Amino acid sequence: MPAAPKVARPIVFPRLKIMPSPKAEYKNAVRSRKFIRQAFLELLQEKSPEKITVTDIITRADINRGTFYAHYQDLPDLFEQVESELLENLFGFLEQMDTSTFFSNPLPLLLQIAAYLQANHDFYRLLARTPNAQHLWARLKTLFVGFFSAHAGIPLAVRQSSAFLVRVNFFAGGVVNLLQVWFCGELPLSAEQMAKEVAGIITSFGSPIEN
Repeated sequence: MPAAPKVARPIVFPRLKIMPSPKAEYKNAVRSRKFIRQAFLELLQEKSPEKITVTDIITRADINRGTFYAHYQDLPDLFEQVESELLENLFGFLEQMDTSTFFSNPLPLLLQIAAYLQANHDFYRLLARTPNAQHLWARLKTLFVGFFSAHAGIPLAVRQSSAFLVRVNFFAGGVVNLLQVWFCGELPLSAEQMAKEVAGIITSFGSPIEN
């Protein structure tokens, strides 16, 4: 009998593993961090920070534990990064400052800062009431003093003077204290109203960095 004809076996190609694009990975990371931050905010409204656990956060954010640890080492690291985000955003506003005009017309920049603070008021209000808040205020004051101390638009002779150090520390301390009492609800003003009050004080008393 003639041999049966061979039936060609279909060629099976290996399934390609489609890797997510860097852009997709970035969006996923941003979304995960947003979920974690939102969960953290909600939990801060329900319990004191020292009682919040990683399990609380991942349960509320509906993510797995690995996702949390892909972004944060632990809860103190989460606190630290949230603080750093606030400081980086405020520093971004400071970088827009033109010291030659700011102290004569501070309102435009202060209103930009006010809009940011108002948009994130609930989150930072809760953050300001945590046991670690003093660390935040100390870092914020250091940020202000360091910014002016290194600002190229301020003459070096001025930056090296003792009068400059006194004025800048006084100015930075006042701003930080104002934010502290506002975030803690002790100042019944909107961020915009506060910006206008501060602008009036600055224009009345002049620049704290003049020699």
